[in-house]
Amino acid sequence: MIVGRSFVWLHFPKTGGHTVAAAIEAAAGGRRGLRFDDERADADGWHDSLAQRMRRDASFDPAGKLVISGVRRLPWWLLSWVHYEASRPPFHCVSREMLCRGEFYENNGQVNHADAHMTQFCGQPVDRWVRLEHLAEDFVGHFEALLGPRVRTAARKLRKAVNATRLDYVKSLGFYFTPKELDGLYKANPAWAAMEERIYGDILRL
Repeated sequence: MIVGRSFVWLHFPKTGGHTVAAAIEAAAGGRRGLRFDDERADADGWHDSLAQRMRRDASFDPAGKLVISGVRRLPWWLLSWVHYEASRPPFHCVSREMLCRGEFYENNGQVNHADAHMTQFCGQPVDRWVRLEHLAEDFVGHFEALLGPRVRTAARKLRKAVNATRLDYVKSLGFYFTPKELDGLYKANPAWAAMEERIYGDILRL
């Protein structure tokens, strides 16, 4: 989480949060007036939702601040999470049936579900969304009035970072899902599907 005088940035995992955080810092000319969580010192804090932060810190009050978060299309988000956990110890790998339901492993071995994760994290008012697929455009649109003209300079690097990943896996939805399975994934995650339709105007289909 990043807390500024007039906004709160929520780091929804696997939506380009580290990239956006670096752009916010560059656009602000340093960390003046901003409070950055330290992921290395407090990974849970870095990924806090508003509700979690208010429970952890009685002094935190988001009232009057714009709440901004990252977002990503459901199947791309799920594939990013699944491949990330498969790439690091203890190398959890989901079954095909789990993938098609939107289920994934947390690093501790717990099975989570995309809809449950999104609802737990984003089940509160979010005023603006930075779509990973439109990272530079949304960053400028949402942050220029908050941070000033350096936002456009910071956004130049974002154009090169859209959907960037060090993980080497097949980037084709048709490799993982049939059209029926992709439709089924969205049906199994109705809250995410509704959010995606609201933000993007549709859901993905093959």
